[in-house]
Amino acid sequence: MRSPVKPTACLLIVVGALVAPQAAQANEKEEARKHYDRAIELVDDNQLEGAIVEFQRSYDLTHHFAVLYNIGQVFVSLAKPVEAVDAYERYLMGGANKIPAARRAEVEQEIARQKVRIATLEIRGLPEGAAVRVDGKEIGKAPLAAPLRVGVGTHTIAASAEGYDPADTEVTVAGEDQRVVDLVLTKHVVEPPPPPVAPPAPIAPPVVAPVASPPIVSAAVEPVTKEQPINKLRIAGIVTGAVGVAGMAAGVACWATAKSRHNSAVNSFNQNPNDESRANQLQSQAQDYMTAANVSFIAGGALTALGVVMSLYTVIVPDGQPAPDAHVHLMPAVGPGFAGLNAGGTW
Repeated sequence: MRSPVKPTACLLIVVGALVAPQAAQANEKEEARKHYDRAIELVDDNQLEGAIVEFQRSYDLTHHFAVLYNIGQVFVSLAKPVEAVDAYERYLMGGANKIPAARRAEVEQEIARQKVRIATLEIRGLPEGAAVRVDGKEIGKAPLAAPLRVGVGTHTIAASAEGYDPADTEVTVAGEDQRVVDLVLTKHVVEPPPPPVAPPAPIAPPVVAPVASPPIVSAAVEPVTKEQPINKLRIAGIVTGAVGVAGMAAGVACWATAKSRHNSAVNSFNQNPNDESRANQLQSQAQDYMTAANVSFIAGGALTALGVVMSLYTVIVPDGQPAPDAHVHLMPAVGPGFAGLNAGGTW
């Protein structure tokens, strides 16, 4: 014999059955609120495409008609009159008598304002089942249930179907235009492969009588001369000479600076004989620059001379053998602020 169920247990079962759907609805509302708030932030940041996505997600969770008003406003800002009118009309239908009269009048006025920015297109010539796309977005299959609505401007209408070559066309429309667009698809013709060609019958080679070969005459083969690349020693000489010239140029700069410091020291002493510290400091700098100039002249001159010798050597002795009647001479050249070598010769 089964024992009767206690009233307390029945009450718990009923309460549990009621709480579960209420908890699920509360979670959906909370999630919808998050997407709604996120959409408002995106609108404030002028990220309207993202705001549409968030508003739509919020509406999908609760199907609250008020969200459609926000969606319509964003589509107006995006200059998408077709989508704006659809959202506003769904808002009026879903809200019905819950919408205040002032708000309903405002929305109806906005719908009228957006409709004058919409053109109507009738697509003709497509085979049944052809996919129709507007500006890259598929909108349905041919034949379309209703004329196509597009906003003011230029749009690309394209279509494709199995067994047909795809086609597209551009149309430019103004507000309230009613146009017929003929978009004809051509059947795709597949050419059959060519029949196989039988290989030609082999042809027997002709019988040729042996011919006595002519006597082999040996001839002297001239060696093939090969243009030699630039000698590495010459490259090293050019680089060395360039560094030497740069060193002497640095010596000239140091010499000029030393002279300037010396003149400044003399002028400082003449102007203020009682303060010799400034003059001594400038004179010390002049001596330092002069030392640097001498070192630069000597090192630069030596490197320049070495580079010239290395370069001339590769000219006089290009392949390890000196050229006939070749001679070269090097003479030192020293002057104020200059030191180097004068090179000359014939080869």
